[in-house]
Amino acid sequence: MKKIINILLIALLVFTSCDEDSINTPPDQLTKVPLMDIQIPHEEYLTLLSNKIVDFETSCRLSYNGKIYEAIISPSGAGSRYLEKWAFRLKLFHGKFIEGLNEFNLSAQAYDPTGVHNSVASHLYRQLGFPVSFSKHVFLRINGKDYGLYPLLERIEGDFFPKRNIEVSELFKLSFDAKFSFEETNNPQFLFEKKIPDDNNFNSLIEFIHARDTSNSAQLENSLGKFIDIDNYLKYHALTSLMFNNDAFTNNFFLIKGTPHAPFKVIPWDFDKCFTRPATAPLAGYNQIITKLFKNQNLLKRYKELCLQLTETLYSEQNIFPVIDSTAAVIKDAYALDPYLGKERYIFDDEIQKLKNYIIQRRKFFRDNINSYQGF
Repeated sequence: MKKIINILLIALLVFTSCDEDSINTPPDQLTKVPLMDIQIPHEEYLTLLSNKIVDFETSCRLSYNGKIYEAIISPSGAGSRYLEKWAFRLKLFHGKFIEGLNEFNLSAQAYDPTGVHNSVASHLYRQLGFPVSFSKHVFLRINGKDYGLYPLLERIEGDFFPKRNIEVSELFKLSFDAKFSFEETNNPQFLFEKKIPDDNNFNSLIEFIHARDTSNSAQLENSLGKFIDIDNYLKYHALTSLMFNNDAFTNNFFLIKGTPHAPFKVIPWDFDKCFTRPATAPLAGYNQIITKLFKNQNLLKRYKELCLQLTETLYSEQNIFPVIDSTAAVIKDAYALDPYLGKERYIFDDEIQKLKNYIIQRRKFFRDNINSYQGF
């Protein structure tokens, strides 16, 4: 109750000290990316800056596309909290919505020097049938300081599922370095976060991990397949390995059960580390799920066939480059104003060309080597 009262008092200070004219209009250089201009009382802003590694919350007022909103802002992200450019979470008051969302993240995308990784990865995962978050680029300014280009990202919770007619019985989010085996020290309650329902029941996850450890390799589809949708997982792992999102094999995805007795499926999340490893990085990223699946020769063969299929269809210049080019055309002006990207830190056109070169090289590496791949 005390926390709520404090937030309301802060909100009163914001909304009595700021009128609409005090929120700046976008600079002329921002022609295609909307400005999100946030005002926080000075003392609360300083407290926020000094508490970015904890979930400190404060009220703010923001302007977006000519409208004024009241909101709660807090730090977000994991590793990005320790970097120069960090992320935020916003929740709007009074049932208001921005881009159809009452609550959203502003993702720092700290490992993406192009600004387009999220758009490309979302496009590919969506084409392969995975539900992905809505996103839209904005330019963030807080208390007159330019924070730069951010994807406004829908959170995977709440309305995410009914909007897509997705049934959800249970939802787990992986924390850093999550493990899928009890063959080494592993406490799922520390390495996974139970999101739906909000309880402390990890039984279904423990049963899945136990099945991973004990299932006969020759019978995986009939045994382990009761606990995880193997086709769904192979698709996720193949595409993620092609993009080599190294953060998305033991972190940064969700496990969802549609009904209590359904196998887990994957929902991908957070794509800034895609395309950041060498083009000759391993043909399959490591975790204990895929090492178990590859002990079955039929599943290893299916993975290799799937990778080749993806290089013929989704993971191709013809499919990806138009997404890169269309996104680049939208964000280029905002990128140049970003103090952590433009401003002589990176040359936008060079970074875009590097990404295209990477995709060509990575595709070639798979096509040249996947047939002889023998797993781990």
